[in-house]
Amino acid sequence: MKPEKPELLAPAGSMEALIAAVESGADAVYLGAWAFSARGYASNFSENELEEAIDYAHLRGSKVYVTVNTLLKEEEVERALELLSLLREMGTDAIIIQDLGLISLSEKYFPDLPLHASTQMTLHNSEGVEFVKKLGIERVVLSRESSLEEIKQIKEKSGAEIEVFIHGALCISYSGQCLLSSLIGGRSGNRGYCAQPCRKKYRLYCEGKQIKTNGNYLLSPKDLNTSPELGALIESGIESFKIEGRMKRPEYVAGVVRVYRRLIDRYIENPAEYSVSEEEQETLTQLFNRGFTRGYFFENPRGDLMSRENPHNRGIPAGTVLDYDRRLNRIRIKLSNYLRLGDGIMVENAETRPEDKGKIVSSMYTEKGPVYGAGKGDIVEIPFDSRAPAGSTVYRTHDKKLMDSLKKESESRSMRPKIPVYINATVMQGKPARLEIKDVDSNAVTIESEYLVEKAEKQPTSKAQIEKQLSKLGNTLFEAAELHVNVEGDIFIPMGQLNELRTKAVLQLENLRISKWKRKPLQNLKFPELAEKIQKREAEIAPENILTIPLISVSVYSIEGLEGALAGGADCIYFGEGIFKKPKTADQKEITEMDPEIIFENAVIKTRKAGRKIYFITPKIVKDPEMKSVEKICSLARKLGANGILAPNLGIFNLAKAEKIPVIADSPLNIFNSRTFTLLLQEGAKMVVISPELTLEELKDIASYGPAECIVHGNLELMESEHCLVGGLLEKEKGKCSAPCMSGNFTLVDEKNYEFPLLMDSQCRMHLLNSRALCMLEFIPELIKSGVSSLRIETLGLENADEIKRITRAYRNAIDTYLETGKQEREKCEGRGFTTGHYFRGVQ
Repeated sequence: MKPEKPELLAPAGSMEALIAAVESGADAVYLGAWAFSARGYASNFSENELEEAIDYAHLRGSKVYVTVNTLLKEEEVERALELLSLLREMGTDAIIIQDLGLISLSEKYFPDLPLHASTQMTLHNSEGVEFVKKLGIERVVLSRESSLEEIKQIKEKSGAEIEVFIHGALCISYSGQCLLSSLIGGRSGNRGYCAQPCRKKYRLYCEGKQIKTNGNYLLSPKDLNTSPELGALIESGIESFKIEGRMKRPEYVAGVVRVYRRLIDRYIENPAEYSVSEEEQETLTQLFNRGFTRGYFFENPRGDLMSRENPHNRGIPAGTVLDYDRRLNRIRIKLSNYLRLGDGIMVENAETRPEDKGKIVSSMYTEKGPVYGAGKGDIVEIPFDSRAPAGSTVYRTHDKKLMDSLKKESESRSMRPKIPVYINATVMQGKPARLEIKDVDSNAVTIESEYLVEKAEKQPTSKAQIEKQLSKLGNTLFEAAELHVNVEGDIFIPMGQLNELRTKAVLQLENLRISKWKRKPLQNLKFPELAEKIQKREAEIAPENILTIPLISVSVYSIEGLEGALAGGADCIYFGEGIFKKPKTADQKEITEMDPEIIFENAVIKTRKAGRKIYFITPKIVKDPEMKSVEKICSLARKLGANGILAPNLGIFNLAKAEKIPVIADSPLNIFNSRTFTLLLQEGAKMVVISPELTLEELKDIASYGPAECIVHGNLELMESEHCLVGGLLEKEKGKCSAPCMSGNFTLVDEKNYEFPLLMDSQCRMHLLNSRALCMLEFIPELIKSGVSSLRIETLGLENADEIKRITRAYRNAIDTYLETGKQEREKCEGRGFTTGHYFRGVQ
């Protein structure tokens, strides 16, 4: 039995790219509107362009998914709902969405508008998928770090439609969990404006000493290419295969879609004979690559995931530098592949910045003089402004002939197979001619001519003549699969009447193929919740409003840290012993491991003795095979009498809810607005931790809706990656981990000499911390006035118990002093290198 054919889903950052995708065989296209799209730098689509794009795709049998997949600030929610209403009426097939609050509102106001969970939601386990299904999500775009076996397991357990990326750029961080661009530059990936700092240079240090690495682009992954293993993905039953690339050119979209269209059809037709031709693989490589990887589908690629020497497109090797002529400023190249004028090249080891190593070939010379092009084995000279050492590889990064061909074919709009139609005509004397056209999607139209068919006086109109005229579908999107004409008696009908009848029927069928997806506007559409929020906000600033006295919560990762926090005056402890690996100290021969239950029991006893609360921290990423460890933490929380757990992902949140374990919804859930906030409270959260990307003013808009916490101190986590950078660089035997991360404390240093601490967790995932610690000690009065219930001190990367005690005590004193005296004494953090994060600057 043939496997089910998956949907081929293509990117479109512009109308030209959408046309290229549809004409090249995409079953569906995803694109962004003018707002709330996770690719804010793409051209995206205006209102008129959106409807034109949707109609264009629907007419040709392709679906359109619109991305409304950024996190929404409070004042943006109503505009986002208005956008969804518009997209619904236009006939959008589904919305790709991230914001939990918008999901719940969409399900309430637009229940007939399908929702797909964006990869920005960091869904990577069955529990999380089951949670969003209950909210109304029909399809889930899983995290790119999911293996094929994990995908199968999630699909089997949840029954949800699954969409995965099969080709294109990869993020080093779990999508939706990266604050690197946000905190170092104010451009948030969660808001569609990632500046891609992962493609910059970094140096690796261990205990202050630089480690030599092959290449300096230590956070830059290769591009995904699953074409050789596409059959295994098809056999898994994944519903949709997604190509990354809304920032790419239309020609890229056309070429990649065309190759994958052929490959999918080839496998479905004959799995045993499936293969990828050299030409197809070369096309994929030429169009764009940073080197290719299979990603995490079949194994952890470890160091092979990375493109450390070049973060840009490397194209295809085209030759080798023989020498450089300083007098003429030319490089002499022996070609290993063809090269033509208009092609782009990049020269390895050229003495310039990576982004300046490339150029368009505008002139080329052989010993015979100027040439248009040259082939393998030829020696050519090309003007080049920078010196390149002999032996350097020259890459062809742009193939003008290929790109021109792809552009011409896409713009011709003739590449997509025509739509089969079934034509039935009845032509009877004295009656209007009747024509019915039905397409393969069961769209059918029937029309009659105004002309009454006459009796033939001389030469009757034959059945063959009628068939010939009605089958002339020419430049339309249709072709006649079957044609039945019923003629009674000797009749006469002018050819012009038949042409007019056919033309009208085709036009009506085209209109039907478009209009059937449109939805009727909702009458008197209003959003009462948003009006209630305005009234509530006005009530908050009334003179009689009473200040909330916030608790101090401290996240600690050892018993010693817990003791320091309690001694400093913490009201609540978040305890995470065992989540992160602890490198050996210089005088430590080996690390002695204790029974986790004893450690957790000790933590509860000490906290209870101090009269404080304690919650257990759980990992941000927990795949299905690892969920038993979380179940154990939940069991320990119940057994030992802890107050509950922190849930940093929706899977753990769903599990805690099912197990009736008190739960705090943690900041990785990306709480950006009051709707998301109240949703999590309604789902059982005891408290909700607000996103560190919000300003103090934005925080106030949310804090009045229930128990809210904000992080006020510590090195914030910038990303979590499935890739262990240290292990990938320092592994002694390929594919085997020798635990080099245990040899000391590692940091990444950027081009501005900022130091970013690295932590490795118990599952060998990498955590990158901010180079500067957040410190809001000076602004305790403003934080108290914001109405938050809890101020959180994060001690990630901080092991000194005395330092934890000192920091906690400073916040304790600042709060108590203000509450007792009402004076706004500005106590600052000791030392240098602190930041106030986004509390006063916010994100784009």
